[in-house]
Amino acid sequence: MARTVPIIDLTPFRSNTDTQGVVDKVRAACTNTGFLVVTGHGVPTELVTAATAAAREFFDSPTDVKRSYRNPGRGSGYEEFANMSLGQSQGDLAPADLREGYTARRVDIIDWRSPVWGASEPDTALRETISNYYCAMDQLADTIMEVFALALDRPRDFFRAFTDRHDSQVALYHYPPMSREPLPGQLRGGAHTDFGSLTLLHGDPSVDGLEVWNGTEWDAAPIVADSFVVNIGDLMQRWTNDTWKSTVHRVANPADGDWDKTRYTIAFFHQPNHDAEITSLDSVHPAKYPTVTSGAHFTMKLEAMALT
Repeated sequence: MARTVPIIDLTPFRSNTDTQGVVDKVRAACTNTGFLVVTGHGVPTELVTAATAAAREFFDSPTDVKRSYRNPGRGSGYEEFANMSLGQSQGDLAPADLREGYTARRVDIIDWRSPVWGASEPDTALRETISNYYCAMDQLADTIMEVFALALDRPRDFFRAFTDRHDSQVALYHYPPMSREPLPGQLRGGAHTDFGSLTLLHGDPSVDGLEVWNGTEWDAAPIVADSFVVNIGDLMQRWTNDTWKSTVHRVANPADGDWDKTRYTIAFFHQPNHDAEITSLDSVHPAKYPTVTSGAHFTMKLEAMALT
């Protein structure tokens, strides 16, 4: 049976006017699809607009300039076009993704000297804009993790001990116009699951192209103004012993005749503390996964994506 991605207003939770109503809706979404779209999130529109403009400006830079925004050894900074394969993180032999990216981790946000802000002359405007966006996503992720805790019959602040030193990332992605027919099986973003606890996604001009596997077919994510797409990642699925779904999704190519369209997305990948031990919260059934640290799982998945 096809499952659709629900749209959930967070306002009643944030205002404490109907906390349980939001919790119940989110629990159902995480159980059925692993995806939801949230409105009423409290993130200022101008902040999202500024981050999108910064992404456009960055990706419009010459390639040699973008290459200077690389932070080897930390998995952050600039990644060149068609340099990674999301499909390989699933153990598949998949072609390179038709995108380029720029990632900043929490350590980069804290340390202004990080090469991700420019190797020779740090771009303070880029750093300020992306850092402000990162902080807003961090706050929103905290709110959603509180919803998750209540949905799992835990105290509202249950996950705080696992995320108070989190290693989350904000990633800007640019999907340029396609100048040629892709290779067989090649997509803007190959089929994959996300790695951490949850992801917050904004798309420009929309999230058009994001597709969720519903068990039978690919289902397009809803396009809703002033919203974020939320999906849970592998670690949340492990925490819930497969009760909640880290659902496979992809970024499809534009339809024939529409290849000249550019797409940008900004993703916030919420990642628990590097040393946080992720083990089943299910006290009734045997654990389906061995205990793993957040950092070890992330490293394993990231290495699988690299093209050799």
